[in-house]
Amino acid sequence: MNEERDPVQALVVRARSGSLEAFEGIYRACQAGVYTFILSQVREPELAADLTQQTFLRAWEAFPRLRQAGAFRGWLHRIAANLVRDEVKSGRVRLEVPQSQLTDGELPEPAAERRDGPEHAALQSELRRHVWRALDSLPADQRAVVVMHHLEGMPVTEIAAAMQVRPGTVMSRLARAREALRQRLSEYVEAEAHEM
Repeated sequence: MNEERDPVQALVVRARSGSLEAFEGIYRACQAGVYTFILSQVREPELAADLTQQTFLRAWEAFPRLRQAGAFRGWLHRIAANLVRDEVKSGRVRLEVPQSQLTDGELPEPAAERRDGPEHAALQSELRRHVWRALDSLPADQRAVVVMHHLEGMPVTEIAAAMQVRPGTVMSRLARAREALRQRLSEYVEAEAHEM
């Protein structure tokens, strides 16, 4: 991506030169995505918020080690993934959520969701619940790639860098996750189609 198409990349270039204002711009642009990614892994809103803050603190401290501004999002998500891994190693959180423990929790709402009245809002909220329950049922590695690719729009190569795997592995995880989500959401999607 070039700087004209990705305003975050331009901010990264400035922040690497020490601009705190540029880093604040990066935070505003990327915070929601990092939070959603972490929340999809730990499913505890307070912990996700704390780990999001830690991610950006570590990013600021590690900026001198960032080699390419264009690799920033993958690099940032690698920091977040490492923090999640540390939480798992400490025993404070589990990545796999037993079906009996799935709850609605705090479900992130798409930033550009339309507001066409209470009925539409209720349907969107219900759909979000179904999608997040389906996401929760996926293995952590599949959940991570779905969130990064479909919710944050990250390309496969950036996801591969963030997860320190090959692009083919990301594609494979995406394919398995999509199939699992299709199966888990098919009943809901079919019911919605019949109501229209």
